[in-house]
Amino acid sequence: MTKTSCKSLVKDYCTSCTFAGVHFIADNTRHWSERFLWVILVILSWYGSALLIIAAWDAFVTNPISFGVETTYTDWDTKLPAVAICEANNKLMIYNVSDTIWTPNHLLDLEDALKDVAYFRGSCYRLIDVCYKNNNPDPFCQTSNYSYYAKLVRSGCRQTLSNCSYNDQNFNCCQYFQPIDTDMGTCYIINSIQTKKPNPYKMVVNMKQKRGVLKFDVLLPSMIYTLGEDEVPTITSSKYSTLKIKLGHGYRRQLTVRNIENDPLVVETNPEQRACRFHSENDGLYPHYSFSACTVLCRKRAQQRICHCNDHFMLDTSVPEHCNITGMLCLHTHEGDLTALKPQWALHRRGMTCHCLPSCDETEITIIKDVISSHKSKEKKAFVEIVLAYLPTERFKRNVVRSRLDLVVSVGGTTGLFVGASLLSFVELIFYFTVRFAGNFWIVKNKNKNGIEQMNATSTGKSLETTQTGRRAIRFEKTFFQQTRAQNFM
Repeated sequence: MTKTSCKSLVKDYCTSCTFAGVHFIADNTRHWSERFLWVILVILSWYGSALLIIAAWDAFVTNPISFGVETTYTDWDTKLPAVAICEANNKLMIYNVSDTIWTPNHLLDLEDALKDVAYFRGSCYRLIDVCYKNNNPDPFCQTSNYSYYAKLVRSGCRQTLSNCSYNDQNFNCCQYFQPIDTDMGTCYIINSIQTKKPNPYKMVVNMKQKRGVLKFDVLLPSMIYTLGEDEVPTITSSKYSTLKIKLGHGYRRQLTVRNIENDPLVVETNPEQRACRFHSENDGLYPHYSFSACTVLCRKRAQQRICHCNDHFMLDTSVPEHCNITGMLCLHTHEGDLTALKPQWALHRRGMTCHCLPSCDETEITIIKDVISSHKSKEKKAFVEIVLAYLPTERFKRNVVRSRLDLVVSVGGTTGLFVGASLLSFVELIFYFTVRFAGNFWIVKNKNKNGIEQMNATSTGKSLETTQTGRRAIRFEKTFFQQTRAQNFM
């Protein structure tokens, strides 16, 4: 039996391998009962090792993160949340634009239709009634190019905000309240990382600076959103975070903030393991990932799937992709399916199911109280204060309890305990049945080749010796014949 046969190779490996107990099985000098006992023990050891390795892998894949609370708050710096303001109505601008683009005696219902276009939030009742359902629609009805009409009506930053201050220190509103594109049109937001050129204003509260009050005046009816620095205002934003602003009133919102701290090793896990995404793990419409940014992309895809077009405020769309009057009717009809979120298990509820993970750096904002008061002033504006009620005394901490190194240590310890193996044992197994097998095969092949050549050489030598002996005999006969002939002549 050669070393290249499977049986001899396996036996040779089992005799010399470093896995515990295997060499006893291959030892022919031992009694069959002892060898059978070792077979059972080795199988049980490998089975127990496999169970523990599978359990360690499952724990690493499904539950590598622990979520705890830190209370070492004395050295924390807490930022005020981002504040966004989105224009909700501007009757004067609608009147002026209507008189400009249409004749002064235009149909008044067209102004309501223009309002639906300029402040589209998923529904457009007047636009559909006046310009679609009407058997004889007005020739001035807007049937397409809605982004053009919306830009005519919407106001800029200076027409929306004024008198901004933080802790009684004034600053330029429009320098820090930067424009941001949303699915509700252009809004203005401070201290957000989602704008094209972020320019944050330092609003940090700690044990030394405990006061944090942001004040500004709003010049138009608007919606205020208090968000984390990575979030964006959307149609699907929770009403809990919004504040409807009416002119002639004062608004004071008191809130608290709790941040999330991440262990450095959290980055090494994948999003499914930690159940969140970092800002860099982004394939959406905004520069950084966040839950709200993900829902905007989800809503865009839902509009395309249901109505085969997008509304004129949707990000990263061109005019040909915008809905015309027929598309707006479709969006209006499916308002309940396109403006609300629902969990995956709520099959019979209207809304979108978006598979969006939360941000790993999200901020938990708790609204303590909203105080609304009336102001008698000749100026038509609203006064807004955003106040950090008190410093946080705790924050969340995301820790890695099972890292890749822990998995390696667990697997290595298990294999070492049950089967007496190390990394080199598995290298030896691969080496023996690849390199060693190929080497043995090559050696045997060379031996066979050398043996054949040696036999051929021996046969050739013998043939040559026979030929030379024959030639000598012929010469001897010739010489003898010549000598005999010479003697006869004499």
